Amino acid sequence: MIDEEDDEEILEKGISLKNVLKNLLLVALIIIGALFIYLGGQDSTTNFFIGFTLICFGSTLIQIQKQPAEPIRQTLTIIKCSLCNITSVRHYKQGDYVFKMTESCQKCTEPMKIAQIYSVKLKKPTKEMTEKEKAKKEKTKPKKDKTTNKT
Repeated sequence: MIDEEDDEEILEKGISLKNVLKNLLLVALIIIGALFIYLGGQDSTTNFFIGFTLICFGSTLIQIQKQPAEPIRQTLTIIKCSLCNITSVRHYKQGDYVFKMTESCQKCTEPMKIAQIYSVKLKKPTKEMTEKEKAKKEKTKPKKDKTTNKT
């Protein structure tokens, strides 16, 4: 259910044909701009500004990068019993903090203490996450107007 990801996995990306073609087109745009500047022609001032604009436009587009999607995270709470050393893991609840006394132990009925709270990256969304997303989508769906149906 929960798999921690290495940062190296995120950084490893294959080179796609689309990226190669995009970069070749932008480099060609910069080269065309340089040709406009150096070859000049009859109106060298106009060609200089056209070339300069093409170079600026091409170099700006090369630097634009797609923002990576924010990873889905899940926050977990680890609870320990001080008497029998039983450890349990549950989803984080609002108001949890370390050393907070929580529900009683199933084995010895002593109150358990929160030992750790941490967050992990998920490769796939959990059931709870997908149910929350479905509820959000249902809220944002436009409702059908019943008055338009005529019989």
